[in-house]
Amino acid sequence: MKEKDILDLMADIPFFKPFTLKEKKILASTDTHIVQFRKGEQLIRQGDKDSTIFVLLKGNLAITKNEVPDAELNTLSAGAIFGEVPLITGKPRSTNVIAKKKVIVLKMDSYLLKTLDPVILNKFKDHLLKILISRLDEMNSAMAAFKQEFEKMYRRL
Repeated sequence: MKEKDILDLMADIPFFKPFTLKEKKILASTDTHIVQFRKGEQLIRQGDKDSTIFVLLKGNLAITKNEVPDAELNTLSAGAIFGEVPLITGKPRSTNVIAKKKVIVLKMDSYLLKTLDPVILNKFKDHLLKILISRLDEMNSAMAAFKQEFEKMYRRL
């Protein structure tokens, strides 16, 4: 894939807004880390021990678990960052991630993370931290709403 095409995909993704054009070009030039998957291919398998983190540049992904293989738990769209839990915790993958159609990702493995310019790596870490805090806040809000609904239902009984 051409660097210009990758830069065009990055332009539409909020994750890359803090990066300068030069920094985006460095990421786009890591062509061994720009990976395409066909519909139905698994990017992540539940139970695998792997610390690769991904940024979805194009396409949609389905999230599933082995325990309920026919249930799609979530759909990820362009701009999604995923696969970060094993990177942070060292635990095995907790879900499967499957391409719903052709997808393009920036695949950031431990080698790339170790060799990135420290300025780029710090921007990456800062943005990842913001995303994780946002997810935690959303989960707390969802749990609070669930608790309220449960208490309402319980009082009716």
